[in-house]
Amino acid sequence: MDIRQLRYFIAIVEERSFSNAAKKLHVAQPALSQHMLALEAAIGVKLLHRNARATVPTEEGVRLLERARKINSDFLTINEHVRGVSDVPCGEVRFGLSSTISEMIGGSLIELSRLKYPKIRVRLFEAMSGFVLDWLRKDVVDVAIISNAQNENGLVLHCSLVEEIKLFGAMKISTALHHRCIDFLSATHLPLILPGKGHGLRDHIDAAAQTVGGDIRPEMEIDSYKQIKELVARNLGFSMLPTTAIDNEARSGSFRTWEVVRPALMRRVYLGYSAIKPLSLASRAVAQLSWDVLQERVRAGKWAAKLSNDIHPNLYPK
Repeated sequence: MDIRQLRYFIAIVEERSFSNAAKKLHVAQPALSQHMLALEAAIGVKLLHRNARATVPTEEGVRLLERARKINSDFLTINEHVRGVSDVPCGEVRFGLSSTISEMIGGSLIELSRLKYPKIRVRLFEAMSGFVLDWLRKDVVDVAIISNAQNENGLVLHCSLVEEIKLFGAMKISTALHHRCIDFLSATHLPLILPGKGHGLRDHIDAAAQTVGGDIRPEMEIDSYKQIKELVARNLGFSMLPTTAIDNEARSGSFRTWEVVRPALMRRVYLGYSAIKPLSLASRAVAQLSWDVLQERVRAGKWAAKLSNDIHPNLYPK
């Protein structure tokens, strides 16, 4: 087994095809197949399953993928680690963002990274926060901005900001909710459209319900903020989402919002990375830049949130 075989294996899994991986790697497909046969022989198990639609890893292949990505990442950063921080940062940074946060800073992060660090290539991975957290745990991404992820073993988390989670409904909705606030227990009795259990936001809402003896039984469960908002706009129920996710609709008059009290619902937004695997110079530079972009958004009033009192990371000297 060698590092080249591991790189080939990662490419095949990511491309889901020997032929696509061969094109990406500029390697002849027969040679790629021979390398994978040699890798499977060295480990002693079948790693890849090929069918008419795609090439997918076996159960053993999934386990190897996690280790292979870490080994490859460590190998690529050896020179940087030995030379120290005096060099110009370069290379690829895999950055995870939840969908709503990506809308706020994704484009700016890419643009500023290209201006400040032209030798860095930022690759954005976007999903709901729970999936991004899982990517961070499994080393699919190097750095991530995630929410409500406290006390994660193996991760370093810096809280950047805190924002409110609000109840919202269609502006035309017929309801007795005349006040600007609603207590949480009353909100649980409304027809709610929420993400399913296991989603970070849903877990946060469920935890709040336990503190007041409430029981969350949504009318619908959908793991898509976009779809949740579309259903609420059709007057099919209420939902609870971070202010960021519904700010545009609230400003335009499409949604009516209520502050949730007793208890107040807040989400904390974190910059996170591995506590075990050293960050590359490029990852440190982009992570620090993302922190600065988050803070600037709040200070400029472009993000309705409060800056946290957490210690600011000092990942890359300005």
